[in-house]
Amino acid sequence: MDATATLGQPRVLISRNSLLHNVRVLRGALSPQTRICAMIKANAYGHGAEIIADTLANFSSDSVEAPAVDALAVVTLDEAEALPHTPLPLLVLRPVENIYLGRQRQRLEQAIRAGWILSVTSASAAKDLGRIALASARRVSVQIMIDTGMARDGCDIDELDGIVAAIESQPALRLHGLSTHFASSEEKDNPLTLEQLGRFMAATAPHVARNPRLIRHAANSGAIFFSPQSHLDMVRPGVSLYGIDPTFRPCIDRPLRPILRWTAPLLSIRNMPAGGSVGYNQTWKAPRDTRIGLVPVGYADGYLRSFSNRAMMLLRGKAVPVVGRVSMDYATIDLGSLPDAAIGDEVTILDSDPVSPASVYRLAKLADTIPYEIFCHIGRRMIRVGVEPADSEVEREELRRIA
Repeated sequence: MDATATLGQPRVLISRNSLLHNVRVLRGALSPQTRICAMIKANAYGHGAEIIADTLANFSSDSVEAPAVDALAVVTLDEAEALPHTPLPLLVLRPVENIYLGRQRQRLEQAIRAGWILSVTSASAAKDLGRIALASARRVSVQIMIDTGMARDGCDIDELDGIVAAIESQPALRLHGLSTHFASSEEKDNPLTLEQLGRFMAATAPHVARNPRLIRHAANSGAIFFSPQSHLDMVRPGVSLYGIDPTFRPCIDRPLRPILRWTAPLLSIRNMPAGGSVGYNQTWKAPRDTRIGLVPVGYADGYLRSFSNRAMMLLRGKAVPVVGRVSMDYATIDLGSLPDAAIGDEVTILDSDPVSPASVYRLAKLADTIPYEIFCHIGRRMIRVGVEPADSEVEREELRRIA
């Protein structure tokens, strides 16, 4: 769906150019031989996995040729199935287990046919997967996640050799890579990152010596910028790909551009006398005669109830306060400072400017959380739209015509 077709609707606008710019920034932090595996799990962190995958696979800019990255990664088989077809390798990071329960076998057979790279963290799962692959007359590439200190997913280091042996015993399996995940890489100079990297390198060295084609990957967004020794063969940027600094603060040294802007049309305007209240439980009363604008987004769409009477939105380039309780489907804003505001005006709910009062950094601070969570909360009924500069110009002309 293009940008002009969604004028007048609540929507999430995704800048393809800013996404490609962020890839260029990431490439600049890496050696030329280091590959990039783009994390597009959880609907690309709420940005719209179809748009992100399509952009990274098929779009170019002045400084980035298509495909912009070397691989894509999701967490679940369902996420993988929902993606559009691309020529890029696709990693599925959730470990394969419980292969013969429910519809797991059927889903794995589909994954095998699709050629996805699957993850295993136990010898038993490797053997089960190998039997299914053999029955499907296909060879499957697999990777092993190793727990080096995160204590979340991954096999214990002392289990690694046994899992590798189990994979090598299955003629239908091919060991593709070895990986780990850092617990505190966004904290520069945190000693745990180097400790984890040391454990990973020591555990994997014998296997790489026997099989130099193995791809080792460990670095997430924080490690890309703060731990260059962890870049290895491939890195897995997530939040930085979407323009958010891993420190969760804007940084001029890392000129990432947030790629998401969330907008909605002003649905209605009503006059509000001084002392009048707005919304559930009358949590805000007008200090003066004013006008109240209705914005068609609420906590069902991911605009959190905790933003009530605290957050700002943007209208005609000016910050306006959210007043009254954010409800399931609506939020209200005080238009007292904008006497010319009109029904149909575009309201910016979440701005792509990192220093805006409606930026994801600001909203995350209000909600006492991190930008990841703000993005991931944006609901499915918000249309995601990939936007190009040409789209924006056409939109501006359409808005001038309507006005």
